[in-house]
Amino acid sequence: MLLSDYVKEENIIADFSGDDKNILLKEMGEILASSGDITDKESFIDGIMKREEIESTAIGNGIAIPHARGDYCKHLTISIGRSKKGIEFVALDGKPVHLVFMIAAPTEAKKEYLQVIAKIARFLKNESNRKALSDAETSDRILQIIGDFDASFPGVETVRTKDGRVIHREM
Repeated sequence: MLLSDYVKEENIIADFSGDDKNILLKEMGEILASSGDITDKESFIDGIMKREEIESTAIGNGIAIPHARGDYCKHLTISIGRSKKGIEFVALDGKPVHLVFMIAAPTEAKKEYLQVIAKIARFLKNESNRKALSDAETSDRILQIIGDFDASFPGVETVRTKDGRVIHREM
């Protein structure tokens, strides 16, 4: 399983200049909808926003992984957003978010969905990967960094869940 199988260059916002979490999430949702993998943009974005209301998807170290599954999605796909100045996301560590990996998945993709979340967490756990993404100037370079990670870790991740949710370790 490779992260690069789920990310297209056109689904990357290499430098989000705003400072509003909801605007970024909507922009990323619209990008995924325009890719053709989302059949109902409004339902998907609504699912992302409802998930954020339950609990912030900002897991610390400047990272957020907003995600939603539903019948509005044909294939699992990822959008990446990066903010150099940071966005208030109500993160576990209280710090602004700089890297956002948004995941959209069809309802039936439960195992694949959990694997992708775990793979992203493994990728972003590494400080040098986070720094490389922060320093990347283009969407193409971001994809190259993910490809380099894929070459090192091509397999599946062990996933632990509780109440149907992935358990994240401290990063």
